[in-house]
Amino acid sequence: MKKMINRFLLLYLAGFAAGILCANFMLKAKGFQTSLLPVYFAGLSDKKIISREIFGHLLWQRGSLFLFCGAVGLTAAAVPLVLAGILWFGFLAGNLMSIFLLEYGLKGILTGVACFFPQILFYIPGWFLAFFSAVEMGQKSWRRRKKTGEDYRAYIFFLSMSGVLLLLGIWMESYVNQKVLLSALQFLLR
Repeated sequence: MKKMINRFLLLYLAGFAAGILCANFMLKAKGFQTSLLPVYFAGLSDKKIISREIFGHLLWQRGSLFLFCGAVGLTAAAVPLVLAGILWFGFLAGNLMSIFLLEYGLKGILTGVACFFPQILFYIPGWFLAFFSAVEMGQKSWRRRKKTGEDYRAYIFFLSMSGVLLLLGIWMESYVNQKVLLSALQFLLR
């Protein structure tokens, strides 16, 4: 397990570094900020945030990814897809943090962290559990080992735990994060 955690962390950090590099290269190549952050900030000031709509959107977005991960976990394709998913999550986080730093300086780092809080407390263990379960089950398919009923029960159990954690993360992102992010934006724009 410790070996897998280290591999996941290294892949995440590689994706994070790639996200930072991509944001910097895009800024140098285009000569201007290429993200959607200004559009998002403008949207926050003009509209009232409706948490139910955000929850529904995130439930569809994150839930479909979770179900896809669960289905792929039963096949040999689980290992490369999970590794690619970890790289992608790292890339997105590195890109976002780099853009906040480039646009808003050191205060932007705090705002970038606020984008992830408090839902990250549930997303990290939830996605790790989903990825770990998918890799474990996928490795059995990869090595052509026979899966027993116990393997399927354990897989469903850990995916259910992961689903509950992700659902809590979605709820936190929909209802709590908006308040945290607005406070961080007020701090940033002072």
